[in-house]
Amino acid sequence: MLAYVIRRALQAVVVLLAISATAFALFYAAPSDPAVIACGPKCDASQIAAVRESMGLDEPVLAQYADYVRGLFAGRTIADVDGTPIACDAPCLGYSYALHEPVRAAITSRFPVTLSLAAGALAVILVVGVGAGFVSALRRGRPTDRLLSAFTLVGASVQIFFLGYALQYLLVYRTGWFALPGYTSPGDDPGAWLAGLLLPWLVLGFVNAAVFARLSRAQMLEVMHEGYVRTARGKGLSPLRAHLRYTARGAAPPLVQLLGLEVGALLGGAFITETVFGLSGVGKLAVDAVVQNDLPTVVGTVLLAAFFVVVFVAVADLVVAWLDPRVRLA
Repeated sequence: MLAYVIRRALQAVVVLLAISATAFALFYAAPSDPAVIACGPKCDASQIAAVRESMGLDEPVLAQYADYVRGLFAGRTIADVDGTPIACDAPCLGYSYALHEPVRAAITSRFPVTLSLAAGALAVILVVGVGAGFVSALRRGRPTDRLLSAFTLVGASVQIFFLGYALQYLLVYRTGWFALPGYTSPGDDPGAWLAGLLLPWLVLGFVNAAVFARLSRAQMLEVMHEGYVRTARGKGLSPLRAHLRYTARGAAPPLVQLLGLEVGALLGGAFITETVFGLSGVGKLAVDAVVQNDLPTVVGTVLLAAFFVVVFVAVADLVVAWLDPRVRLA
């Protein structure tokens, strides 16, 4: 198991380095000039050249990338537009000249919103998605199964931006059953935190729960016909106990892998959900950065999203290897 853990960790590091190189290359492939954006529309050619030199954009691309990678681990000093040095502590993700602050600070101030949104949506996904798939498999071919299958079909078909705007109009503005979506620190007012995020949790959780419900149902039905499950039933275990004890564990590996990918994506930023509900999280920050051509922030948010996806997928693989020893021997 230790060898598998080391091998999986090294693979994650290589993937992160590859993604960082790709994101950095896209920074230079973009048609916008970072020096022009940082200097502003009123700068002449000489001022833009001075800004480019202060930002280090006149150095070779490989040297700039090496400096960027060193900044991720050891921090670095970044020059402002006027040449003033700005200390950027590790992990340094660059400096946003549009926001006039380090990218890491911009992400850190918005991450609690994304974390709260991800945690609540994940709870809905696990309870509704996995629970619906489990019940649907146990009640295969019955009205309960057909009803839950219709639920998953609707959830898999509807788009977040449509469902979000529709429910916000009906449940917030027309009926007043839900509070206007927004973020309040749970340390300041837990009730306001819960009320402001309840509707985004339900929308994001419902759409993603449909995928988990369909997968968990399919996996449960496949494992239910395995020999060890039939043996357990033959020894007198009730269907519910047999499925909870044996079928659920046998069906878990694909669900764990999908869950790792989902957690990473949610923590990386729920771009559409945060935009629809006006939540100032990491996803909304990335969308605004794209609109404003804030390339350092775009690269920083891409790296953050990639980091969470790679890390949680690796963690999910380790859990799957623990559940199924055949995986780590492959």
